[in-house]
Amino acid sequence: MSSVYNIMTDDWYNSAVDLKAKGMSNRGIARTLFGNENYRNRLNDFFKNDTVIEDVYNRERELQEDENIKAHILSSQLINDYSDWQKKEKPSVTQVDKDKPTILVIADTQAKSEEDLEYLLWIGHYIAEKQPDVIVHIGDHYDFPSLSSYDKGKASSEGRRLYKDIEAGNTGFEYLNLAMKSIPDYNPRKVFCLGNHEHRLSRYVDDNPELIGTLGVDKLPFEKYGWEVHPFLKPVEIEGIYFVHYLANPFTGKPYSGSAANILSKVGKSFVVGHKQMLDISIRPTIDGSLQLGIVNGACYDFSESYKGYQGNNHFRGLTVLHECAEGFGVPMFVSLDYMKEKYYE
Repeated sequence: MSSVYNIMTDDWYNSAVDLKAKGMSNRGIARTLFGNENYRNRLNDFFKNDTVIEDVYNRERELQEDENIKAHILSSQLINDYSDWQKKEKPSVTQVDKDKPTILVIADTQAKSEEDLEYLLWIGHYIAEKQPDVIVHIGDHYDFPSLSSYDKGKASSEGRRLYKDIEAGNTGFEYLNLAMKSIPDYNPRKVFCLGNHEHRLSRYVDDNPELIGTLGVDKLPFEKYGWEVHPFLKPVEIEGIYFVHYLANPFTGKPYSGSAANILSKVGKSFVVGHKQMLDISIRPTIDGSLQLGIVNGACYDFSESYKGYQGNNHFRGLTVLHECAEGFGVPMFVSLDYMKEKYYE
């Protein structure tokens, strides 16, 4: 605060008038506005100015009017008689509203022989409790590390066996379906989109054609538990939303890079994909006022991958749930594996 000041233009003017109208002392105002109560002497001169005196008076009247209005509203509320008030009937739900299904999407579960598979029981319990209309597994339930080409011949691949990979996946899939099977009248549509890890088995059989008929994804127990199986990278459209393990660039065959918003701008249709160990969502309006949705959710397993390190393993793990699905949009909700663990851990 300078020794020479213009009371009409200094930015503290209104604040000083307001505090004075509320009854604060010059010492308090100096401390509040300037952090130094020694400025109170200068404020003494400031508040002797005729213009300031008038503004303080007007501000006091405004504050009093506000208090009168609040008192009037409060007194009106106290004297209102609600004894004859009747609750309105809940509006009926139309058939159109009822026909908007809930779709639950299971992200990559990656069952491995060396890991505890109890997390698949938690997922199954959650599904059995909530009973969504449609369940989509986005792929990579079977991990098949023995068929990985990334570390073939290295020490990290020592001891891996294909039969162990299949046993782990089969056991995990049984765990996933266990709670659902216990509800006789619950019969949702169940969709499995094959992932690149299941595709490892298909490539292996293709490279070893003598195994055709004895080994392959068609031998895995998806249909045993009532799941319809869709080919790797073939999108499944449900209520205008496309579900697939990942969306591939048509020119390279590789997954689209970038954020969910970036992918949505390229493909132009609502989608839910897995593959990337992350959670990313984009919602955008279209020219006709409808909404499009893009979700990347690629992890729902309860262990860390040694190759990813701490930062790489510090990602979201859980489910995507879409409510009121219709015309290419659903209201998204996410359920973490930690939440399911807390609720269903045995």
